[in-house]
Amino acid sequence: MARMTRSGLDTIREWLWAGERVRAGYTLARLLQEEPGDLHAFALCGTALLELGRRAEGLAALRTCAEAATETGNLPLALSCLFSLSDAEEAVDELFHVVIAEYHRDAPRVDPKLRLAPPLPRPLPDVAPAVDEAEAIRLALAAAKAAADRWAFERSTAIERPPLPMIPFLGNLSADSMAMVLANAEAVEFGPGKLLVEQGAEGDALFLILCGWAKVVRRARTGEEQVLRRLAPGSVVGEVALVTRAPRVASVVSETGVQALRLRREVVEELAQREPALAEELVEFCRQKMLANLLETSPVLRPLAEAERAELVRGFDRRVEPRGAVPIRQGEPSPGLFLIVVGQAEVLKREGPDDPVIRLAVLGPGDVFGEMSLVLEGPATATIQMVYDSALLVLPRDRFLRTVQAHPELREELARVAREREEETRSLLGQASVAADDITLV
Repeated sequence: MARMTRSGLDTIREWLWAGERVRAGYTLARLLQEEPGDLHAFALCGTALLELGRRAEGLAALRTCAEAATETGNLPLALSCLFSLSDAEEAVDELFHVVIAEYHRDAPRVDPKLRLAPPLPRPLPDVAPAVDEAEAIRLALAAAKAAADRWAFERSTAIERPPLPMIPFLGNLSADSMAMVLANAEAVEFGPGKLLVEQGAEGDALFLILCGWAKVVRRARTGEEQVLRRLAPGSVVGEVALVTRAPRVASVVSETGVQALRLRREVVEELAQREPALAEELVEFCRQKMLANLLETSPVLRPLAEAERAELVRGFDRRVEPRGAVPIRQGEPSPGLFLIVVGQAEVLKREGPDDPVIRLAVLGPGDVFGEMSLVLEGPATATIQMVYDSALLVLPRDRFLRTVQAHPELREELARVAREREEETRSLLGQASVAADDITLV
């Protein structure tokens, strides 16, 4: 899991959002005096100068920082500067074309093996409680000029231009499609503790984090919350629900203040129609992310060591089941063990031929089904029907038998889950019967 260390720059960004421009400008000047090459501080200094009424100098700082971030391989920071310029009604078409020329798929400088490193945390310097505005402006102007001069010097002495790290999603686009995405994206801000994405909600957009840190939190049916990972600038979130049209499988919460690009579903769908290969890449991107979540959260896999979990998952077949599909039918043997990677399934049972169908449970990512028939060596006691288009991992029956011989702890865990399911079923069927069509959950 990525480690998040709160930086003084995160605090300053929140000051700017809260209107504390003098305090922010003075503190940024101090940070840039210490390290004029810090492009993150340079970008915030440009924003602070705009807030302090020095429009020309603020715009110049943001423009220079956008160029430097593009050249040195920090696409999220470059886009943050460009959208700040655009919000200030500054013409940025030419700079956007420069960014696109550098970063689109097959651009010669982009190295797929490189990944963007998160910004180094910087502590806040000591700042007096009361800061004079004129002094803050003077220091910020001097610091911005020093940062611009530092970049000009580094650029003039560079022997060759460095390779650029790959950015998820955007880096897979052609130049035309990248231009379309940026033209239709919206820059949004989230304060600490605010939700970018809420578990269970409909997926209407994906987000590219430009600045700040967020965390992915999944709430189990028991109410327990688990932090799956932390997201640094350059991370893409929210794409799974767009691909599957299922509700969000986890929440994404801003830990520091977060600036992100928001891309609406309709733009993504239009883009996927134009570039079918992109749709396939996006699906694979989702699958890899959800597999990582599954390895961390599935209670069935928890008894296994991390290396054993990964090895076991490689033995599963991958399957996409459309909405309404029935991978397991009541009364028939389960064809295998199923793990939900993305999507949702409902557990349906009919006691007698004339009885109504009862919905016993709804299963989501990380849940397992088919285990009762396999472990108890009998027919399935309920039907499983997919609620949404879903991605599953399937371990066929014969492979399952070989696997549990190699991993007896897995059989024990599956037997425990099967017993719990059987007890839950008996308890639910002892309650008043309710037709499945009339309820959401039992």
